[in-house]
Amino acid sequence: MIRAAVKGVMANRLRLALTAIAIVLGVAFVAGSYVFTDTIQARFEALLAEVSVGVDVYVRPEPPDFGEVFDTTEVGSMPEGTLDAVRAVDGVSIADGGVAGFAQIVGKDGETIGGQGPPTYGFSWGREPSLSPVQIKEGNGRPPTAAGEVVIDVNTMTEGGFSLGDRVDIILVGPPEEFEIVGFASFGEEDSLAGATLALFELREAQRVLDLEGRLSEIAVAAEEGVSPDDLAARIDTELDAGIKVQTAEESVSEQTDQIGESLGFLNIALLAFAGVAVFVGAFIISNTFRIIVAQRTRELALLRAIGATAAQVNWMVVLEALAIAVVASAIGIGVGVLLAIGLNEVSDALGFGVPDGPLTLLPRTIVVGMLTGVIVTVVAALLPARHASRIPPVAAMHEELAAMPRRDLHRRAIAGVVVSAIGLVGLGVGLLAPVANAIAYVGAGALIFFLGVSILAPLAARPVASVLGWPLPKMFGVTGGLAQENTRRQPRRMAATASALMIGVALVVFVAIFGASIKASVEESVFDAFPADFQMSSTNFTIGISRAFTESVGELPEIETVSAVRFGTARVEGIAHGLIGVDPGTIGDVVNVEEADGAYEALAATNGVLVSNDEMEANGWSVGDTIDVEYPHGGGGATEIAGTFENAQFGAYVITHDTYAEGFDNPFDDAVFANIAEGVEFDEARAAVDATAAGYPNVQVQTKDETVADAEAQIDSLLALFTVLLFLAIIIAMLGIANTLALSILERTREIGLLRAVGMVRRQVRRMVRWEAVIIALFGAVLGIGIGVFLGWAVVAALADEGLGTFSVPWDQLIILLILAGGAGMVASIWPSYKASNLDILQAISYE
Repeated sequence: MIRAAVKGVMANRLRLALTAIAIVLGVAFVAGSYVFTDTIQARFEALLAEVSVGVDVYVRPEPPDFGEVFDTTEVGSMPEGTLDAVRAVDGVSIADGGVAGFAQIVGKDGETIGGQGPPTYGFSWGREPSLSPVQIKEGNGRPPTAAGEVVIDVNTMTEGGFSLGDRVDIILVGPPEEFEIVGFASFGEEDSLAGATLALFELREAQRVLDLEGRLSEIAVAAEEGVSPDDLAARIDTELDAGIKVQTAEESVSEQTDQIGESLGFLNIALLAFAGVAVFVGAFIISNTFRIIVAQRTRELALLRAIGATAAQVNWMVVLEALAIAVVASAIGIGVGVLLAIGLNEVSDALGFGVPDGPLTLLPRTIVVGMLTGVIVTVVAALLPARHASRIPPVAAMHEELAAMPRRDLHRRAIAGVVVSAIGLVGLGVGLLAPVANAIAYVGAGALIFFLGVSILAPLAARPVASVLGWPLPKMFGVTGGLAQENTRRQPRRMAATASALMIGVALVVFVAIFGASIKASVEESVFDAFPADFQMSSTNFTIGISRAFTESVGELPEIETVSAVRFGTARVEGIAHGLIGVDPGTIGDVVNVEEADGAYEALAATNGVLVSNDEMEANGWSVGDTIDVEYPHGGGGATEIAGTFENAQFGAYVITHDTYAEGFDNPFDDAVFANIAEGVEFDEARAAVDATAAGYPNVQVQTKDETVADAEAQIDSLLALFTVLLFLAIIIAMLGIANTLALSILERTREIGLLRAVGMVRRQVRRMVRWEAVIIALFGAVLGIGIGVFLGWAVVAALADEGLGTFSVPWDQLIILLILAGGAGMVASIWPSYKASNLDILQAISYE
């Protein structure tokens, strides 16, 4: 049977070509996702190892373990005297300390450089060259030696067009300061540290500008000859106080590499989710193709049965054919995946994410997963057609055309479809509504099962929907239109299976569109309801907030009546990490509508306690006046009184005062600032005054409510566009399925088309007939997909209503455009099959067996 399987593949190689392409695309996405993320991790590991050359041990402050840290400026520090204690340890050859913080360089055009991707760092220049990864190549200047001097990385020099001796503004903790550029730094052969912008100062100057006077962020240590890094780390650890972390350089590189891997985990999961959609859609194409081919080979398979092949042998022959195709297509898919990873790397560089240079990483795991994905999906998709092939009666099949689907089969299909769909809806409900772990997994599995259920039910709707969609065709195109309508109606299972692949892609695109539209509508409602302030100010840098000097300056403007800042952070409440905000109780109520209980702000100011959202109070059974344990990253906290409650948690479930925040956090910035115009002042006058103040702080963005909403919508649209592009891969695979089904259908209808040509149908009419068949199939899939997408969007938005997603919005214009595009895609998919059908030789077609 192996020989028969190979001959079967060779005989049907053209029929299986598009199926192989579907496998290639699905596997390519899986392999490309792994290669891309593995490459990034390997390159960062190599970079970290390179910058650690010459260092045996690192001494750093122990970072607070508070889960997701909202205040990204928390870098930690330790007393400068720690360096003397380290140098006194037996076995230490050289030790040097430095400081690190956040600093953003301003370009010659007044715009900030970086900050939207890789971080913007400020460092001290190392005093021991053998311990420092930074160097200045010949001709690129000198290290900073005095106040007012700075060295920047070569990459920032190139981007900003700077030269030695230029004056440059740098945004720091306070107002921006001007420095003279005295050098350009490199990191080995790299011109930047993974795309980050760097400003390096002399140590005392760095401590001043980074607000770390008398403190150090890190100490690098080299061991004396004969002393191992492990032994030296142990000795240093015993001499230092608690709260300081001692690691060998190897341990440090490993830990940072693991952290990068964890950060890349989300990206990898996201890419693999899209790959899963492509593979899932491809499975429908594979199954449908094999079902059609088995039907067309009925007599061939029956003849094998008649000469002695058992049902099991026929079954295995079809499975082996699928296996052969899967192995070849999966191998090609892995190669295409490598090319995809190269493309993703180029895109990330173009977007400024600063992936270090280096070779691609193709791990054995990637090859194994890619091959298994392609083989398992293909073989599983071919099992039902293979089982059908094994059940063909030898004699009856050689003398009868394939019978139509019995009515009782439709009844069984209806029951099965309803049951499977119900199971999928239960999974969705559990994931969206029940407090379970791995809720996303329930949602994903529920959606997948629901799609399967709808695809099982789809043949029941195929005939009536085809009749409706094809109703205008006989009136518009006469006989050819009527034939196109009838051809789609007479094979409901085939039409439904082909359309189901498109249904999945369209449904997910529609879901993303509805989810995005609902988020935008909810954001608009939230901004206008929850933030009554006239101006909202934020930082354009992901890692640097707003200087408090700017907030004070705005507060001093006569055009402004009220200014209030909020600061984000993470604390442990009763041992669990929670997000919170620090506020000024005296002004926050004027600019942010938090709907606090009467007197809550006054009580917060009086007790220096904490406000807790009503949901959190109810979940924990707390009451106002209770004492709860709160632990902050940098001290303070302990037993804290609940001073009051509030209704809507716009920023988190807990609110504290600025004074309490200052005790527990090492964040020198404000994260958002709100301001109201003074009475009697015109808007334009107030805006001009605020903008003039912000001009001295290039990272500060001043917006009205309308501008905030527009900016948020633009960011949401960009993200949705990325998701939609990735999901269109599934639609492309579905289009290949339509083309494949039509091509196989034409082969099956060769004699019929020959007779139509013989009685006078011209080639143009044949092409038109096939073209409109494709359009009906595509529109059927699009209609199903739009219906499911709208339902899934409504379900998810309704489930997230308590999380702030309170408005359900359907972008009807986008759905209409999608429907039109689906019809157009059907026409494109029909180009090759219609050409093939119209060019059949009439006499050969009539005599075709």
